[in-house]
Amino acid sequence: MKSLNKRDLSKSQTWIEINKEALLNNISQIKKQLKSSVKFMAVVKANAYGHGLLEVVEAIQNKVDYLAVFSFEDAVLLREQGVKKPLLVQSRIFPKQINLAIKHDIEVTVSTLDILQKVKKNLKIHICVDTGLGRDGFVSSDLKKIASLLKKTSAKLCGIYGHFAAADDSKFDDYSKKQIQELLRWKKELACPLFHHAASAGTVYGKNHPDFEMVRIGIALYGLWPSPERNKSIKLEPVLSWRARITEIKSLPKGSVISYGCTHILERDSKVALVPIGYYDGISRLSSGKSQVILCGKKVPQIGRVTMNLIVIDVTDVERAKVGDVATIIGQDGDAEVTANDWANWSQTSNYEVVTRLNSALKRIVF
Repeated sequence: MKSLNKRDLSKSQTWIEINKEALLNNISQIKKQLKSSVKFMAVVKANAYGHGLLEVVEAIQNKVDYLAVFSFEDAVLLREQGVKKPLLVQSRIFPKQINLAIKHDIEVTVSTLDILQKVKKNLKIHICVDTGLGRDGFVSSDLKKIASLLKKTSAKLCGIYGHFAAADDSKFDDYSKKQIQELLRWKKELACPLFHHAASAGTVYGKNHPDFEMVRIGIALYGLWPSPERNKSIKLEPVLSWRARITEIKSLPKGSVISYGCTHILERDSKVALVPIGYYDGISRLSSGKSQVILCGKKVPQIGRVTMNLIVIDVTDVERAKVGDVATIIGQDGDAEVTANDWANWSQTSNYEVVTRLNSALKRIVF
């Protein structure tokens, strides 16, 4: 781990570190799985999966072919920040956004008929097809109608795409193949120039499918695996670390109650420390009393209920702990490590949710 920038962090109580080298390594490792002709779309929606939209885009934009966001507002922000890379909005477009999309050269998703019926200008579009996820996109019976409308509209068809339902689970490999075949049927009918169906799981595990012309990489870009089942294919490096400073340390006698609800009672005379993070910052209350953080290179337990802005940790066994020491919430300190997957297990959720729920107000620093 690189040394902390004391000038930037000396007054910070909590911050998130983004490892640029890890980001670039992950892009390189994923590209090795692809044919050279396959385009790389970096998915930076949801504040770049909690890693920081502007920080991540600045670090990677010269290494990828496309960027994808969900929010139209995020796309406009990137253009206003001077980002020139081809850019796709994955949420549905609304008629009132058409002129702004054209102005900023933003490619948009069309998954409803109203846009194709109303577009009178050269809007760049990607058709989204529901190939079997049961979520956004046109269904099979819409194909003929879409083909007819595309012949009448001035919109420019740039791509066609769908979403896998379970590419991260080998039990559904046959189902994933059926989804690809359905999208290929649409591609042929619409004479579409760019076909993209594979996200992280489909890319890493499907590798060089002959029909992939572009892959959409989200969670793997950030060094996290889409599922525990398939986590040894390539060498990914976690990009995000989360640190916070100890703000208070006190000694409490055996039998003392810790936090709301009296959920934890000390079983020995103890030394406890306060860490200025809580569920406002993205720590799930479900992790209360189960999680660990690292202090002075040693894992210590979080005790009692997670509160809005504070957690309590037991530092009895860390003799040299003092106010101002940096605790690692996610990341490494010496030989000890706490991962997003650890927090997912403690919180009964996925690593996706752990990182995307990190408060956007937390300071992100690229190292």
